[in-house]
Amino acid sequence: MAGRKCHHCKQWIERGEAHDCWTTTEAALTRDLTEDLREAWERLRETAAAFGEQRIYASGHAIMFARKTCYFFVRPKKQFLEVCVFLGRTVKASQVRRVDQISKSKLVHIIRIRHRDEVESPVTDWLQEAYEVSETLSKGRATVKMNSKSDKTAPVRAAESDQLAEKRALRRKGPAAKKDDGTQLKRVRLICGLIPGTIEKISHGEPTFFTPKRVFAMFGNNHHGDGHVAVWVPTAPGAQAALIEEAPDTYFRPPYVGVAGWVGVELSKVDDEQLGALIREAFRLTTGKKISSDRSGRSRPARASKGTRRPRKT
Repeated sequence: MAGRKCHHCKQWIERGEAHDCWTTTEAALTRDLTEDLREAWERLRETAAAFGEQRIYASGHAIMFARKTCYFFVRPKKQFLEVCVFLGRTVKASQVRRVDQISKSKLVHIIRIRHRDEVESPVTDWLQEAYEVSETLSKGRATVKMNSKSDKTAPVRAAESDQLAEKRALRRKGPAAKKDDGTQLKRVRLICGLIPGTIEKISHGEPTFFTPKRVFAMFGNNHHGDGHVAVWVPTAPGAQAALIEEAPDTYFRPPYVGVAGWVGVELSKVDDEQLGALIREAFRLTTGKKISSDRSGRSRPARASKGTRRPRKT
């Protein structure tokens, strides 16, 4: 045999020539992502990594997330991230573009992600469900039996499903629900607003503060019923664990960004001086620029208007 044509890359391979175009890396697959898609990818990866022990690796044109078997994978595209999630039931939602049954127990749900704000419930809930049921599905037992006229185990499965849903709800609920009346958000806005270039946007349903291109602080008003009125900020390596250990009533590990070293700060537990220091440090870690503490004061020197001439130095 003189040679062959690779059915993946269509390249001609001479006889005896080594060729493995199917081998790639995560960095190679995400190298050309736009800024919005890169932020969405980073949040997606951090969220999945927080579920527990797993392998994350690149294969072909996709990045795989697997326990014993793959429970979802991502195909980075030019305009979106194609997320393929393996579940044992059909999910009908606007985020799901298509559902294909690939075995007796698995259905793959195709989702397109274009922005980091889309990496949110219910998408993250489906990812966690896929993580939790992956071993069961790999053994060929679906959580929902397809095309069955009679199913004597349906009540048992329904009870198990209810118990699973209840556990998830309790995990999300956390402490007793409480809401900010605007007081704590006003404190965060005042300090962030005194940092030059700060832009406030709504992200994940909450006020979020940008540099303007990168996030350095997020307000959480009982986010998904977690019981915290807090601000989430990045911290230096190792600081998250130290803060939580030192003052567990004040600091906590927030969802999504906690795996990246961010810390949640219970706003009712810190004064303005502490809060200002934490937010300024978060800005410095994000941008590399230091903000002096006098910028966080409650008053800002008035700028001279265009019609006012300043006296010349003599």
